[in-house]
Amino acid sequence: MRFSRLRLDVTAVKADLTAARVQVGNPEQKVSGLDEKVDQLVEEMRGLNSMILNVKIDRNHAKLVELLTALVSRDPNEN
Repeated sequence: MRFSRLRLDVTAVKADLTAARVQVGNPEQKVSGLDEKVDQLVEEMRGLNSMILNVKIDRNHAKLVELLTALVSRDPNEN
């Protein structure tokens, strides 16, 4: 009787261990997946920074044209 109970306990432990392995998965694969996601986010941020910089340059250019036009009191589109 004692042996059969021990066998049941071992079976329960094995089942719990199997369930834990399924939940944890392969940590190396998960870390690799996170590395890829971080790399993608870095690239997206670089693209956004570039877009923001271009918008700032365009705004600064427009402001310079406006100030120079006011300085010479002429519309740059007039001949």
